[in-house]
Amino acid sequence: MYLAKDILNRYTLEVEATIQQLLAETLPFLRGTSRYHLGLVDRDFQPLDNGRGKMLRPTLHLLVFEAICGNYQAALPVAAALELIHSFSLVHDDVEDNGLERRGRATVWTIWGKERTINIGDFLFALAFKALHQLDLTQFSPQTVIEVSRLVSGACVALTEGQELDMSFETGLDISVEMYLDMIYRKTGALIEASVLSGAKLATSDPQVIAAYHMFGRNIGLAFQVRDDILGIWGDTHQTGKSVSDDLRHKKKTLPIIYAFSQLTGERGEKFRAMYAQPNPLTDSEIEFVRDSLTVIQAEAYTQKIATQYHEQAFIALHQVKLVNEAQAQLEALALFLVNRTY
Repeated sequence: MYLAKDILNRYTLEVEATIQQLLAETLPFLRGTSRYHLGLVDRDFQPLDNGRGKMLRPTLHLLVFEAICGNYQAALPVAAALELIHSFSLVHDDVEDNGLERRGRATVWTIWGKERTINIGDFLFALAFKALHQLDLTQFSPQTVIEVSRLVSGACVALTEGQELDMSFETGLDISVEMYLDMIYRKTGALIEASVLSGAKLATSDPQVIAAYHMFGRNIGLAFQVRDDILGIWGDTHQTGKSVSDDLRHKKKTLPIIYAFSQLTGERGEKFRAMYAQPNPLTDSEIEFVRDSLTVIQAEAYTQKIATQYHEQAFIALHQVKLVNEAQAQLEALALFLVNRTY
């Protein structure tokens, strides 16, 4: 039996070493703050043993590549790029959302200010593409490298589009489930999809294998974010590293909330919509009312049902690959974890 924690740690040291090598050539402040955000050092830039992210995107990428090729080292530059892109997006998200904590620690902007933090995020984004350029052209054709670069670039465009949609949703009450799912595909799903698909494209030219992994990546990305919506409201703060009141207080239009707009009627529905129409963050008593309303309509069960549907589609696609090896087995185990995870 494979444990998700062990799978997610499988490539961590080598991905981090690849990133550390990229950081070694830059300014000390940018190197230190980047390493702080990545969970490698504390705010004094001293080595740290905890605080790292899940390394989900690099792990998905390398598992797919290894499942097809039997090794993974040649794909490490892309794995590092994917983690850096994800990291840049979180740095900017924290600024845009005024987030105070990330993974149980103070966010970068609360320590070094928003102006410098925006530049740190930009730096991580640029460094990601420097990492992509380290792919070995003696092992991969120039055309393959270009295709992977285009894929990753497209995911970055989608990511920023998704963030724009997410922010625009904050002032609207007429957000449909379909609009929401399009937003989360762009903001979160596209980079996860690209992580899986780039691993397949680097490893093989077989169109059927690539198509199967493509559908797996798209569906597991959506399942991951829908599950994240559940954890954002009903998760354990000690495990997630994030307050379960933040999304509610700032009236984030996550799937449970959008579902509530369509399900709540009468006086409760009017009160619920009035709370989300007013400009101020929700108070503690209003948050309790929202939680109670979500319980009334069984919003958690509904949201988990949607996550499970995407998860099932992901597994249908994954089983079409017909590969039997340890990396493929761990990819399947990781997919199972993602839809039931607690952090």
